Amino acid sequence: MMFNPSARDAFYPVGAEIPKQKKDAYRCVDAATRRRLQQSKSRLLIVAACACAAFAGIVVRLFFLTVVDYQPRQFKPSVLRTEYYLKRQKILDRNGTEIAMSVPTTDLGINPQLVKNPEEAARNLARILTGVSADEVMRKIGAGGSFQYVKRNVTPHERNDVNWLGYYFLSEANGEKRIYPQGASFSHVLGGVDIDSNGIAGLEKSLGQVLQASDVALSLDATVQEMVRTTLAQSVEKFSAEGGLAVVMDVHTGEVLASVSLPDYDPNMPADGAPDKRFNKATLGSYEFGSVFKLFNTALGLESGAVKPWETIDASEPFKIGRKLIDDYQGQYRPLTVPEILMHSSNIGSVRIAQRVGYQKQRAFLKTLGFYQKLPVNLPERGGTQHPSTQKWADITSANVAFGYGVSITPLHLIAGVAALVNGGYYNVPTFVRDGNAGRPAYRVVSEKTSDALRQMMWAVVNWEMKETDPVAPYAVGGKTGSANLIDPATRKYIKGALRTTFVCAFPMDKPQYAVLVVLENPKRLKETWGFNTAGWNAKPAGLAIVAQIAPYLGVTPQPAFPQADYIARAIASSAAHKKKR
Repeated sequence: MMFNPSARDAFYPVGAEIPKQKKDAYRCVDAATRRRLQQSKSRLLIVAACACAAFAGIVVRLFFLTVVDYQPRQFKPSVLRTEYYLKRQKILDRNGTEIAMSVPTTDLGINPQLVKNPEEAARNLARILTGVSADEVMRKIGAGGSFQYVKRNVTPHERNDVNWLGYYFLSEANGEKRIYPQGASFSHVLGGVDIDSNGIAGLEKSLGQVLQASDVALSLDATVQEMVRTTLAQSVEKFSAEGGLAVVMDVHTGEVLASVSLPDYDPNMPADGAPDKRFNKATLGSYEFGSVFKLFNTALGLESGAVKPWETIDASEPFKIGRKLIDDYQGQYRPLTVPEILMHSSNIGSVRIAQRVGYQKQRAFLKTLGFYQKLPVNLPERGGTQHPSTQKWADITSANVAFGYGVSITPLHLIAGVAALVNGGYYNVPTFVRDGNAGRPAYRVVSEKTSDALRQMMWAVVNWEMKETDPVAPYAVGGKTGSANLIDPATRKYIKGALRTTFVCAFPMDKPQYAVLVVLENPKRLKETWGFNTAGWNAKPAGLAIVAQIAPYLGVTPQPAFPQADYIARAIASSAAHKKKR
């Protein structure tokens, strides 16, 4: 092999001593190649120097960040989710407690056109999804098209299990489910929504547009509602009643604090709500209320001047109007003062008062109380009223109305009318929305003088036989009972012995704040009630039990004995004396 002697210059300068072992290798390197190799070496040194400088800069920067300028930072984990605007906002009670709310959910859909093995898909989906059968899935797949719902509002657990199936023909969409945290307590007032969260009953329906934009605060109080519902349910069970209702109202504003109708249902499980459970007795039912109407009859007599509070009216014996005999249930059969007519619930005395007033004024007075039309309340379930026409309103009609027959109204009509009699004489339209009557003034139906007299009489009705040790005695409750025969829907005739019993009251009677109404449907006779099933034995104890429950919560303090007018004291003394003689 031949070597170029000049190759040594590629690695060693001219004249330099080349190691013996390298001489043969460098003989082939010329001067040009040696220069290029030298330039590469220099460039490598420059790159290495830059890398070292950059690394040193990073180290210095990290030193300042982690040591010199160190500040602890809070790191929040990122959550991957899709924002979804809820169609319906919350419904709250008067204190802000949530009684209806919506939560975002997932709807599961399927594209039938993409399903290759329908039987397998139907079997697996039915295994995971509660309430969905394989046959149902097969029908939806067989329906064709590009989309069918498999299940609305699937649970997170179901959604996770379905995702593990890995079916490409399934899809998800944003859904919404309405939740009722209080269960059955507000079922009749709230109503409900359909699968698409559209209101279909109750306040959910009537307030639908408002709920799309904002929360709504009701006049109802969740605590009062639960107290009333529990006490009413106990009475319905005790007397084996077919149902019952109770309402609590602020007498000065018309705001309803509680409204219960039994039987009821859980709106979270609407499929369990049979028609009889969905019927709102408090606002939709229209009934005759019996002797409770004597409150209105007496108020009219006082307001018109036909009778005076201290006046004595002859109730010594029954009498006839046409073919109808006017008689008393457990009558006193003696002259009675006006307070005693209410205390002993005398039909004879009440009809005598109505005769003095005249049926034209009687009819006009009931009209001022709103008894001839539906109430303009927020609920769509509003019952109408039934009353004789002007042409048929004669003496016998007036007599029946005087003790609670011949006119049918809803319980909400009744308690609103009684509230007007005791609050100083002003009528407020009932409302289920907090401050719902703001801007809508009340109107006068009786004078303050009549209201004051009637309050004292109502106090005498409840208290003249009450013991001072009774739990409700210190709250100065005044009210009236009523028992009306039920009507057979088939024959439209009264059923003997089957009663609708009512107790309506207000408290405290010196300055009334709240009214309470209780109605029981066909309560049964018990041994402890001595075989009686009238209101004084069932509806009245239930109403007083409700007062004893809610009065402390509502801030009503016990007070000394209610200041009585002289004629009330005389009426009580007279009734007590006659009771001893008998």
